[in-house]
Amino acid sequence: MRLEPLLRPENVQIVEAAASRDHLLSRLAERAHAEFPSIPGDRLLNELIDREKKYPTSVPEGVAFPHAILPDIDHTLIVAYLCKPAVNFGVKGHAPTALVFGMFANADEPWQHVRTLARLARITHAPGALDRIRSASDAAVLFDLLIAEDRRHG
Repeated sequence: MRLEPLLRPENVQIVEAAASRDHLLSRLAERAHAEFPSIPGDRLLNELIDREKKYPTSVPEGVAFPHAILPDIDHTLIVAYLCKPAVNFGVKGHAPTALVFGMFANADEPWQHVRTLARLARITHAPGALDRIRSASDAAVLFDLLIAEDRRHG
């Protein structure tokens, strides 16, 4: 499964001076609400926050994978943020988070969500991938780098 059909340029941003993890989650929820206007933004935000409270989605390398899985989401959406500077996601022993992949998916298709998370993890763990991605100077370059990393994995 490739990310390319799930990731669009308008959903890739460089976020400068994010105030906190919750600020980033709020931005993700706003973007998802624009894609899924029938789902209230606060519902999307609450799903993201609840997930982080139960099982934080950051990894030690400074990447986070917050996600909301709901039955009324009709297609998978990925929103990618590069944070400059990195943001503390509140997990002891984890580097501050510089790269955030927000994912919104349908609860009736759990295999899709698992495959997408696995693909994101594979891409970010490839040798040199995080350095290449973190070097993006603007959103267009970030999008191109993410697509290039995706294509490297077949």
